[in-house]
Amino acid sequence: MPAPLIGLSTYQETATWGAWRNVPASLLPHRYVECVARAGGVPLLMPPHLETHDTEALKAESEQVVSVLHGLILTGGPDIDPAGYGAVRHLDTDSPRKERDAWEYALLAAALDRDMPVLAVCRGFQLLNAALGGTLRQHLPDEAAFGDAHRQALGQYAAVRIDLDPAAPPGRHLAAHIIAWCHHHQGIDKLGAGLESSGNAMDGLIEAAWMPEKSFVVGVQWHPEEDSKPELFRALTEAATRYAEGS
Repeated sequence: MPAPLIGLSTYQETATWGAWRNVPASLLPHRYVECVARAGGVPLLMPPHLETHDTEALKAESEQVVSVLHGLILTGGPDIDPAGYGAVRHLDTDSPRKERDAWEYALLAAALDRDMPVLAVCRGFQLLNAALGGTLRQHLPDEAAFGDAHRQALGQYAAVRIDLDPAAPPGRHLAAHIIAWCHHHQGIDKLGAGLESSGNAMDGLIEAAWMPEKSFVVGVQWHPEEDSKPELFRALTEAATRYAEGS
């Protein structure tokens, strides 16, 4: 059986490298690619590139792309547009990346329709929740219960203890208690339809959830690609292999 093809959503940013300065670029931290490859998958990067208003093109192309994949990872990045979950933008919420949001919503819809394995990381977890009708806390430091515990400094991961349900993913693949690397100032408020919480930080914030009615749909608020443990990515590629064998 060939290795499963795992699609990864990407950033759309202005970047600098070598002799090139401030060039529009589609990019992704290489740790995601390494984690997929080490877990036995073949990583395929899928940058946003279509106009947000062209819903028919987004739907058609996302379905075409997903039809050749065996698994999907919605990666981390800037905040999603609060309009996607019916909220007004908070002053500390990032400027909307509408093209990326629209592309990832379309990819997710196509993957869920096929019951394809999905791993949603940080921003990806928040987008998954919003796509299912859930809402977000837009700025955790505004709330005394959370403060800056989940993002103590920009560009620096915070070590956060997460308590996981060992009978549900991702705890089933990791452990009942882990120290995770977090970098988020937003978090889950109301869970979307079909999602069940399966992990919380010590302050009560939801840090993991899954969809029991799907074969493998897992969202985590932390950054597993920054951890040396491969279990979560291995669980995804194993689910993707099963999906490939049945498709």
